[in-house]
Amino acid sequence: MTLPLQCYRCGTEYTYLGESPHPAQCPACGSSCVPPAGCLTVVNSVHWESANGLAKVWVHSVDERDRPFEFEVAAHGRRGKLVAIKVDGVSINPQIDKTLETLPPAVRAKIEAQGITDIEIATITNSKA
Repeated sequence: MTLPLQCYRCGTEYTYLGESPHPAQCPACGSSCVPPAGCLTVVNSVHWESANGLAKVWVHSVDERDRPFEFEVAAHGRRGKLVAIKVDGVSINPQIDKTLETLPPAVRAKIEAQGITDIEIATITNSKA
């Protein structure tokens, strides 16, 4: 399989040629802040809602290399916005990589289970902390 990838930390674009899942490490800088290796599996989720109907959902998942991914959605009613993603503890901008502009199916299902069915992607500031 040939898979185009991009490092979220240094921005290096590279191609992985081999069996799935990919190694989950940037060949240029060694960072683990790269796209999910294989499928994501949801390990837990947290839902918070205020008295005025504002809500947040955090979905924690791992890829096939056991790297943690966290998705945060802010919502009001059934409308939500993806406001944060962390890969291995590092905040990333989902607009850097087109594959993250569509939530992984398992993550989307957890968010929709909370009644949030209309989800858009927000512009997120990239933080290397």
